[in-house]
Amino acid sequence: MSKIVILYLCIAAFNVHQCAGQILKKPRIYYLHVMSDIRFRFATTLVTSKVANPANTSQEVRFDVTLPNEAFISDFQMEIGGKIYPGEVNEKVAAQKKYDAAKKKGQSAGQVKQKPRNTNRFSVEVNVGAQEKVVFNLTYQELLKRKQGSYEHVIYINPKQIVADFQIHVSIEESRELTGVRVPPIRNELEQNLEIKGDNSLAVVSRPTTKSARISYSPSEADQRQDSERGISGLFIVEYDIDRETSAGDVMVVDGYFVHFFAPSDMEEIPKDVLLILDVSGSMYGTKLKQMKDAVLGILIDLHEGDRFNILKFSSSLSFYKESSVIANKKTVREAKIYVKNMVAAGGTNINSALLDGSNFLNKAENFRERAQVIFFLTDGQPSSGETNLNKILENVRIANSNAFPIYSLAFGQGADYNFIKKVAIQNNGLSRKIYEDSDATLQIKGFYDEVSAAVLKDVSFKYLNNASSVQNLTKISFPSYLLGSEIVVAGKIENNDVKVLDLSVEGLGSQGTVELSLSADLDDNSFPELTKPGDYVKITEKIWAYLTIKQLLEKSVGETDPTVKEDIKKQALELSLKYKFVTPLTSMVVVKPEKKETSSVEEEDDAVADSKPPPQGGSLPLSYNRGPPGTSYGGGAGGDPHFMIRIRGMEYPLCFDLHANPGDVLRILADQESGIFINAGIVPSFKFDTHHRMKTFMGEIVILFKSHVMKVTPTKIVYDGAELFWGDENPYFLNDVTVEVVTIKRCRVLRIDFGNDVQIAIKRTIAYGNMAVDYLNVYIENEAGLSENSSGMLGQFLHRHVTVHQRGTNRKNQIVGDILIEEAGMPTKHVRSYLKEKPDEVTGNLELCWNAHNGITKTAKSVQHFFVDDIMEM
Repeated sequence: MSKIVILYLCIAAFNVHQCAGQILKKPRIYYLHVMSDIRFRFATTLVTSKVANPANTSQEVRFDVTLPNEAFISDFQMEIGGKIYPGEVNEKVAAQKKYDAAKKKGQSAGQVKQKPRNTNRFSVEVNVGAQEKVVFNLTYQELLKRKQGSYEHVIYINPKQIVADFQIHVSIEESRELTGVRVPPIRNELEQNLEIKGDNSLAVVSRPTTKSARISYSPSEADQRQDSERGISGLFIVEYDIDRETSAGDVMVVDGYFVHFFAPSDMEEIPKDVLLILDVSGSMYGTKLKQMKDAVLGILIDLHEGDRFNILKFSSSLSFYKESSVIANKKTVREAKIYVKNMVAAGGTNINSALLDGSNFLNKAENFRERAQVIFFLTDGQPSSGETNLNKILENVRIANSNAFPIYSLAFGQGADYNFIKKVAIQNNGLSRKIYEDSDATLQIKGFYDEVSAAVLKDVSFKYLNNASSVQNLTKISFPSYLLGSEIVVAGKIENNDVKVLDLSVEGLGSQGTVELSLSADLDDNSFPELTKPGDYVKITEKIWAYLTIKQLLEKSVGETDPTVKEDIKKQALELSLKYKFVTPLTSMVVVKPEKKETSSVEEEDDAVADSKPPPQGGSLPLSYNRGPPGTSYGGGAGGDPHFMIRIRGMEYPLCFDLHANPGDVLRILADQESGIFINAGIVPSFKFDTHHRMKTFMGEIVILFKSHVMKVTPTKIVYDGAELFWGDENPYFLNDVTVEVVTIKRCRVLRIDFGNDVQIAIKRTIAYGNMAVDYLNVYIENEAGLSENSSGMLGQFLHRHVTVHQRGTNRKNQIVGDILIEEAGMPTKHVRSYLKEKPDEVTGNLELCWNAHNGITKTAKSVQHFFVDDIMEM
């Protein structure tokens, strides 16, 4: 089993509503094709979706794709009315400015950005006219990884409807003969690590040559309906491997760039010393402890004959299972399983001492050089005793692990500090995996031990040419181990054009001692299939080199603790990302589709822009989607004393208004039963007074209730389900489906919350200085696409209230006056006088003109009291 490519497709309309007694017909996906072209393990996938709007009025359509962290988006285009709108890759701050500018002009805009967790998500919404069609084309690329003896290309399809023309085509071209080409039945995510027998009966596999394969999958509408009335949902998988032997591997050279694939076969596994470091602190009580026990029992069962193992459990104190490692056999494993089952959770969490003592234990192991050392570190990743400074812990472990053996980390629970756990793994040549509380831990770690522990070589190093100056820009060339069934890939550039033969060698320690493999590659030999396609494939080796280099730089930056070095590494990765047009955590792609204005003429800008979602590591705002009919909101914020700014479709300037609140009041900012999101704000006094001698009040606390989760935010701390986060954090938190990130915008810290359901919130903290009297918070709904039309609250009300403005001339102060019309089902039309005035944006602080209605808007509501609640925890 190997590389997972997960692709989630969802095209939907959000403004399906009654109009003149008729229900609008939903936009329909009539064409969905996924084309994957795999050349020498480098996969380029093109997703094309065609959507028709059958209604007699315009509607919003969303194109939504989720990919794995290994993939980089390289291109996106929309085609509407015969006009193509291409995406443009920019540094994330520059892309954000372009996106913000487009959004303020009322244009449909989106951002393509990468999220540094297991998956990336791309999403864009556009307005599609009556009886019109839109075509989406998304291209992403990745280098397939080999695991447990095969490559695995997986496409996760979920269109949520029956598609008339639904096809998947996968083309494979390799340097050696293909073996084991197979398409198993469609499975769900939990089953992706399980071995499922049988084949997909609708997939057709053909073999044009021994080194190539073509896979086609074209389910009819009847086939799709057999799965469900909402069509096929699951993982479409292609598995394959290539014929290989015990050698130094394959080398491919194109235009001076080379790629070296190393995956020898028929090598004996090196016996291992395995240490399980288990967190049994009080924070692991309950589900987390049970899941950890299940995971450990699974690892113990997977131990191989000849392996040695020991267990180190820790809380405030530490305790080894045995004084020295135990040989794995049925008896010793059975006894160890009883020991694990009897563990209880109590005390603090001394991660620092556990990792240091564990490293020292393996460093002193008998016959150290003849065996492979492995640490499995299982925790919720929240140190509370001993050394608690995370950077200090990382540095201590790096020093203690002088022999650079891998540390594989498993994080348990929604409050796990996965970012820290991931750093421990990356810094120490390991991998990390998050274990979710709502799923079976045994399924989640199925095969994990076999995947990461079966070393056949250790201390592996690669050397190229006798003259080192002839080969430049090498990717990583030293590895702690080569794992059975995997593959190591190294790339570089041959600077000397006179070089005709590339000499290379690979050295390492095997089960029988030192191993040295060598290879001489004739650069004039055209043994690889000719690369006949234009574009990326002409420079396939260069693209693989860039992909690997960026990946390794980003990985290196995660484990780096020196801020100066970290910034330099990111700079290198950014330059390559821009040069090769990859959407990475440092870049984003912007696409803007100009909108029709509420005037007699229609203007379109020459370039169209589509944006991707920001990486929580990034610092750019989450994607704001436009949805709903003209007159409804597409974003709004609250802040100041309290002051509200709402962006309305069809209005050039936002709507601004105030609401007087007293200290101790609780404002209902948002309430939406369907999405399960509720936002309340507690009002605090400032002891400053306005011109009417009323005390100015501000939002001093914000509580977000999402399903069963609670987040409390104040200017001094952030608490999620009892776990404390910090305003000074630079890295994102991944809490179940919720992503939380703190970034800096104009010297203020802004908390970004992505609920994973097309709703994103930004909370800005302002610290009192000068004449300011109190620290306070502003809140902004950056993306409301996932909210229902039944939403209520100060910001939620505008999802169903229809707002327009009519200019009425100027007043005595020469201010432009407007008549705000507010329409709501079952209510008479309300008129509110307003005038254009500059007000600050609730997040950026930038001054912009808005239609200022003072407190006139709140008076149009059925009851002002609907905007207040008795308890800040009220849903």
